Amino acid sequence: MFVFSGDPLRPGHVGPEFAGEPGAVRTAGAGHAVVDHAALLAGDAAGAVARVPRGSGAAWYRGRALPSERYAALAAALGERGVPLLTSPESYRAAHESPGRYGTFAGLRLDRRRASRAPGAVAPAGVRVWWVDGEPVLVGARPDAPGRCPQPDLSAVAPVVRKALRTLGCRFVTTDLALRTDGMWRVVEVGDGQVGGLPAGAGTGELIEMLATVAAGFPPVLRAGRVVLRPVVPTAAARLADGTGDGGARPGEAVWAGGGPPESAATCAGAVAQAAASGLYRPGWGLFTIVRADDGTAVGSICFHGPPDDEGTVEIGYALCPPARGAGWATEATRLLADWAAGRPEVRTVLALTEPANVPSRRVLERAGFVPSGDRYGLRAHVFAGTGSFL
Repeated sequence: MFVFSGDPLRPGHVGPEFAGEPGAVRTAGAGHAVVDHAALLAGDAAGAVARVPRGSGAAWYRGRALPSERYAALAAALGERGVPLLTSPESYRAAHESPGRYGTFAGLRLDRRRASRAPGAVAPAGVRVWWVDGEPVLVGARPDAPGRCPQPDLSAVAPVVRKALRTLGCRFVTTDLALRTDGMWRVVEVGDGQVGGLPAGAGTGELIEMLATVAAGFPPVLRAGRVVLRPVVPTAAARLADGTGDGGARPGEAVWAGGGPPESAATCAGAVAQAAASGLYRPGWGLFTIVRADDGTAVGSICFHGPPDDEGTVEIGYALCPPARGAGWATEATRLLADWAAGRPEVRTVLALTEPANVPSRRVLERAGFVPSGDRYGLRAHVFAGTGSFL
C-alpha cells in the first residue's frame, strides 16, 4: 500500500509531483490512496486520511515533507484505520532532524568545507542512491548535477552505509554520494526516501516494485551462508524475459555464471511480467536470482509458481547455470526459500515437483528438507518438512 499527498487543486487525486507513480504501484500489484496534505498541516489528521480504505495493511508514505509532529499524527490516524506506516514516527524524525542522521553518518561523510565549491563551478561527480531496508535499489543523478550520473561501485560503500542505516533505524532513505579525488565515494547528504520526487526514467518502476515487495512482508534480499536470493521485480522480469536485461533487482544488472541465466529463468520471468500486466501479480511470489554472497555472481534462479492457493500450498522450482552445478547452490537456495515461505501465515505446504527420472533434482530436494509425497500430474511430489538450521 502507498499513501500519496493529494493535489490541492483536485481533491482525491495524487499530487502532481507524484503523479507518475500510481501506474508503477499498480504494476507492482499494490494499491494506493490519497491523503489531504492541507488538512494534515491544519491538524485534522483524521479528516486527512478519510479517503484511505480501512484495513489496507502496511503502507509507505510518498508525499511532501511534514513536520515530525504532523507525521506522527498521520501515523496515528492511519494506524486507527488498520494502515500502519512502514516508517515509524521515530524513524521519520531521525531521518529529518539533527543530530540523528548527521551523527550516524559522521565517519562516512565528506567534509562540507571540502565539498563546497564556488558559484557556477561544476559539481563533483556524484549520485543519489535509494536504499530499502539497507539494500541499494536505485541509483540516479543528484539534483545539483542532473546531467551527470556515473555508476558507482557500491560493493565497498554498501556494508558501511547498511550498518549506519541500522543504527539510524530508517527503512527507506536516500544518500547523496560524491566521488573524491582519491577515487573513494563518500556520503554528502542523507534524506528520507518517502519525500520528494523520483528521477524520471529507468529504475523508478523497480524501486516502487521493491517497496511493494517489502510492504508485502518480503525482505529485499534473503541471506543464509553462501547464498543471497534477490527478488526479480516485474519491470526487471520483463527485461529478462525479452532478452534486454539480465534480471538485476538492484543497481546494475546481474552478472551470470557462464554468461547468461538458465533458460527456465526467462520463462518464469515472462510469467511474472504477464501476471503484472494482467493485474494478477502478488508482490514477492515470483522469481529470485540465486547469488553468491562472496562476489555477487548469479548462479541460477529459483521461483514460486504463483502465490499460495486457497489451501495454502505454494510451489517452487529452481534452475542453475551449467558452471554452477554440483556445488550445493540449489540445495542451499531451495532450503532458504522453502524455510522462509513455510514461516508465512498464509502458507501450509511448500511443494516441489520433479520428473520421475530426474534423480539429481530429487536429491537436491531431500537435502533441502523435502520428503516424498506421492505423484501429481505424472510428476514426483515433494513437500517441505522443515529444517532446524541453514547449515
